[in-house]
Amino acid sequence: MSPTIEHSARAKFQWRVLAPIVLLIVLSSLDRVNISFAALQMNADLGIDPHGYGLAVGMFFVGYLLFQFPSTWVLTRVGARRWIAGCVGLWGAVAAMMAFVRNVEELYVLRFLLGCAESGFAPGIVYYCSSWMPKRYRANSIAVTMLAIPASVIIGGPLCGWLMDVSNPMDMPGWRWMLLIEGAVTVAMALVAYFIFVDKPADARWLSDAEKDWIANALVEEQRESKPPAESSIKTALLDPRAWLAAGVWCTTLIGANGIMFWLPQVIKEMSALSPLAVGMLAALPWVGVAIGMVLNSWHSDKTQERYRHLGIALAMGMVALLMASAIPPSPWSLLLLFIGGLGLGGAQGVFWSIPTGFFHRAAAAAGITLINLVGNIGSLAGPYAIGIIRQQSESFSAPIWFVAAVMGAGTLLLASLRFSERRAISG
Repeated sequence: MSPTIEHSARAKFQWRVLAPIVLLIVLSSLDRVNISFAALQMNADLGIDPHGYGLAVGMFFVGYLLFQFPSTWVLTRVGARRWIAGCVGLWGAVAAMMAFVRNVEELYVLRFLLGCAESGFAPGIVYYCSSWMPKRYRANSIAVTMLAIPASVIIGGPLCGWLMDVSNPMDMPGWRWMLLIEGAVTVAMALVAYFIFVDKPADARWLSDAEKDWIANALVEEQRESKPPAESSIKTALLDPRAWLAAGVWCTTLIGANGIMFWLPQVIKEMSALSPLAVGMLAALPWVGVAIGMVLNSWHSDKTQERYRHLGIALAMGMVALLMASAIPPSPWSLLLLFIGGLGLGGAQGVFWSIPTGFFHRAAAAAGITLINLVGNIGSLAGPYAIGIIRQQSESFSAPIWFVAAVMGAGTLLLASLRFSERRAISG
């Protein structure tokens, strides 16, 4: 097959599939994380303490974990186009409804429902992308989709702050107006998504026949190199120790990412008397590091076709930077260290999914990816809640940072075990 065909197929995939997915993930992450900016006003309005706020953050991940498998099961039955539009519309509606909560109990319920609505989106997108490109391009492709998460904070932080500061025609408190507008935009994008996406490459009218053939042949050749599962896809994933070790590694990276995502605005607010807009701009700084880390590490990993060292070094760098940030007084230097910590976290997340999508056969990929994401996101549930408890008990933010750094250190040990298990599987 001509290299020109390969290049054009990849370019079209990036613009017609990846770019819209990135936009939707930006909205997904923003509707999930904007509670961290709303908390600057909402916590006082509703009488929420640090423990209660940590629980509200965590309730999202209860729903997110419970509905992972049902959501991806629906994906395989109804096709990507209907599934993507349905997920986006549902979570957008729930996100907009949070603007009208009257007490913390209603906030808990809506955060839970938001998690249910978003539950299968991330693993479904990983699975969807793996049906378009062979694994030699997968680290960079998946990293591009994950780049939307730091982008949502880099763009969304100042946006949330601005929406909270600006006067609005409904005369709502700033945090309510911000939640309403951002949720409504997501609902509108669900309608657009229905007409943008196709279920599979063969349905894409914007691909030539030669480009469709290249994608199909590349994926078929890839599957010949891996052994198809003898058992059902879910059972295969459950019995594979590599899936559980990978889930543990993913869990540690998510604890680190969510620790920064949901608590950093309050750290900055406590250190200063800044406006919500200024807090949003400063809180975006570590996420600039996350974005740069994702792009550079995934690009170099694809170039060298090495995954484990890229992931391990990134995790270790994030851990060391966070420990150093907690050891010095609040200052520009501590923000710089948080930026470096973001580089490590982003580098780890950008490379991670190229490992499990490489060792799962296509027949077990959806179940395996969902299992890893489900178990890994226990960290997203437990991490913010644990940080809230540690924060309330210690009355400082140093102890929660030590907790996050220790968890990331454990992730490097799990990664070493995963590498050993992968070598045994290959040699066996």
